[in-house]
Amino acid sequence: MRRVEQWLRAVAFLMAVVMFVTSLPLGVAHAGLITTDELLTEAAPQDRERVTAFLERQDVRQQMVALGVDPDEALARVASLSDEEVRQISGHLDNLPAGQSAFGAVLGAMLIIFLVLLVTDLLGLTNVFPFVRR
Repeated sequence: MRRVEQWLRAVAFLMAVVMFVTSLPLGVAHAGLITTDELLTEAAPQDRERVTAFLERQDVRQQMVALGVDPDEALARVASLSDEEVRQISGHLDNLPAGQSAFGAVLGAMLIIFLVLLVTDLLGLTNVFPFVRR
């Protein structure tokens, strides 16, 4: 009983030290207002670089050639787009699928569910499949 009390005191002391350390001020935050124009002019070059980097990828260039589009002409057209058009294209890059269609995702989920049910059937936890012998 005495050891438990000593242990609880040690834990309480440790928690008090942790609470004290976490309550110390870390620094002062400085905030300021920026205008919409400042924000838009900062984002435009980044968006243009992002779209250009996407078009310079080897797999994208191969797909453009397969579709009959000259990759150099596509880069020239991106360079001539307005900042608003480049911002829209850059926003659409986030929504593109990352190498998988919805069919593949659904098929993968179905396969995982089938395997989980099969394993639980083999272990005797469920009785889903009649072809599994116990």
